[in-house]
Amino acid sequence: MSPDPGATDTQQDVTFGLFDWIDAAPGRTPGEVYRSRLRLLAEADRGGFSIYHLAEHHGTPLGLAPSPALFLAAAAQATERIRLAPTTFIVPLYDPLRLVQEICMLDQLSGGRLEIGVGKGSSPHEAAMFGLTPAQAADRFEELMPAVLAALETGVFVRPGPGGEAVALHVSVRQRPHPPLWYPTSNPASIPRLGEEGYNVIFGFGFFSPPLAAVREQSRLFFDRFRASSERGEVRYGLPGVTPRFGMMRHVLVAPTDDEALALLRPAFADHHSNFTHLWRLHGDEQRTRPLDVDQLLAEGKLYAGSPETVARQVAEAVTDGEVNHVAGAFAWGSLDPATSLRSVRLFRDEVVPAVRGVAAGVGA
Repeated sequence: MSPDPGATDTQQDVTFGLFDWIDAAPGRTPGEVYRSRLRLLAEADRGGFSIYHLAEHHGTPLGLAPSPALFLAAAAQATERIRLAPTTFIVPLYDPLRLVQEICMLDQLSGGRLEIGVGKGSSPHEAAMFGLTPAQAADRFEELMPAVLAALETGVFVRPGPGGEAVALHVSVRQRPHPPLWYPTSNPASIPRLGEEGYNVIFGFGFFSPPLAAVREQSRLFFDRFRASSERGEVRYGLPGVTPRFGMMRHVLVAPTDDEALALLRPAFADHHSNFTHLWRLHGDEQRTRPLDVDQLLAEGKLYAGSPETVARQVAEAVTDGEVNHVAGAFAWGSLDPATSLRSVRLFRDEVVPAVRGVAAGVGA
């Protein structure tokens, strides 16, 4: 996942990932959902996909993996090649020493395939479950993140604050100086800082994403800030000699025909949206729980659904017009049948990815 640092950003090979919440599926137990997801990952592991992103959520049917590390430990044993990325570990909700040790274990269990997504958390309702306000969660992130990274780099954890005792780690990360870092965000104001610090970024999430023109604007800003920071030797969280990823996430459903894909999409997406808005409905937030117009989302390129040819056009447009070098697709959500998701992943890998790479190569030539 390390592109040629000598190439320009638009010439970098685009990479593809899977994004997942592991949300509840009607009629299936959590155990059944876990097993079907591991089968999906084993299929993605055969090629075409560089990384698996797994979200962390609490107290909601949107997230049946409130401990991403536990599921990724199983995923590490079910796969051999694909890289594994909690996207994100919600840092303020963890004891930092425990988080560091889990990261080290995962990097060793996966044979050095771990990538680390970190964040402050996006839901005030989930932060409240841990006794935190959004402001307190943000403060904890700023306090804890430097200590977490220092421990990964040195093998010694020092708890933030006065009199913090040094704790030697007897399990260290396999990747040096640390695994690659990701930071997902929907906030344009965070992009300059993330570029300067060298994070890999996913900007915008599916149906909440901005238009491609706005993505392109933020991509250019991100890479401008990254280059300037690199020249000053001030990239804090990036890896030496590696150009970061600036990516986007979309729900994806590939089927043999457009008509079949759209017929499968509508009921499954309705179930997923119900999971997605569960906590907001519970707290009476009408603005975030309004029904979505699937046709409008498709027209705006905020859902990718159709035949391989149709989806390839949609993804290629994101890569060329949005100027992103990473596309993460969510292939399993709501009430989609596991066999449908498996077929979608295969069609994307075998037909969409080669077509998009061809378009991207033409643009960079």
